[in-house]
Amino acid sequence: MDTKKYYKPILLLLALIFLTYFSISFFNKTIETVANNKEEIKTVLDEFFKKRGSVLLSGDLKEIEGFYDKSSTYGKWALDHERRRVEYVKGWSEKRNLKFTEAESFYRIKSVKAGENSVWVYLVETMKMGYAYNIKSDVINYMGLGIRHSVQLVKVDGKWLIRRDWYYDPLDEDSAYIDAAPAEGTMPEIAPTTSKPETEEKAKPKKKGKYDREGAVAYADKYAGAAWGSGNNYEYNPKYRDYNGVGGDCTNFVSQVLHEGGGLPMDYVWNFNGKDSSTAWAQAPSLFNYLIYTGKGKLIAKGYYLDMVKPTEQHPKGAIREIEKGDLICYEEKGEIVHFGVVTGFDSIGIPVVNTHTSDRYHVPFDLGWDKRVIYRFIHIND
Repeated sequence: MDTKKYYKPILLLLALIFLTYFSISFFNKTIETVANNKEEIKTVLDEFFKKRGSVLLSGDLKEIEGFYDKSSTYGKWALDHERRRVEYVKGWSEKRNLKFTEAESFYRIKSVKAGENSVWVYLVETMKMGYAYNIKSDVINYMGLGIRHSVQLVKVDGKWLIRRDWYYDPLDEDSAYIDAAPAEGTMPEIAPTTSKPETEEKAKPKKKGKYDREGAVAYADKYAGAAWGSGNNYEYNPKYRDYNGVGGDCTNFVSQVLHEGGGLPMDYVWNFNGKDSSTAWAQAPSLFNYLIYTGKGKLIAKGYYLDMVKPTEQHPKGAIREIEKGDLICYEEKGEIVHFGVVTGFDSIGIPVVNTHTSDRYHVPFDLGWDKRVIYRFIHIND
């Protein structure tokens, strides 16, 4: 009998039996671990996310130090990330002459898995933040953040501690190590032309063109993902592919805003076919080139933060005054466009606020999360 022809099938069968046994064993262990520790883990996470918001207001890292496994290198790194985050928010608020008034989160657990000596929790944090400028302290501006966490919890001396916390941070968007010293400068209190009283806006006839600005903003608000303030139960539009984890979803989101909300038609260069996207649709440098070279967009200005804010001969009130709802902002690092945001409004002193994916943001000041080395490009979408 020729035993060779049965050799591979037998090996495959044995491998399948082993994997099945391992999977069932792992699954049962996960269920047992979660069942035995569910309330303990939930209590720790509840308290941690409550404190995580308050630390951004107080700047006192001691409030959350006790949640981390500081005996581990990974735990020290996780805590250091929070330290940089707190320092950046403090520095940014000082530079912009404002104060954060509130920061609170709720979270949703997506999955839990047990390891040898730990539990991994995948969860989504939705944060609401309020801020007021010192020159307008009675007006609170609200914004939302969405943060996806992979948290590893370990039990040390009978207490659950955080050893790892991996996440995309809306308050740390730079691809390089963020500088805790943001760009200098703010802008004079002059209401933007697009922020007129509601009665005046209603009385003024709406310009009808090929780009629907209000529709674009409505779409951006509905599908801003996990960020507080967004719609669709904090989920993306399921019609489109989600590029989180495979290069980022920011440009894909902006293309959706332009097409689904703004009504710009797809073409053979810029499109999504129901499964995959063209390069111009999903990659930031290509979308910028597409908009400029087709005439669908126009570059208003390019420069560092102060270049965009201060009055110049070309922009007497500052380039920041020429951008409108539904326009776009590009973020450039080391000569390359790495991120896109869509302008969804203006705050109480006229700073453009943006919605983005990766990380999810709702009505966030356009420069928050970026340091002084970032170059901005303001793009007007032609009506």
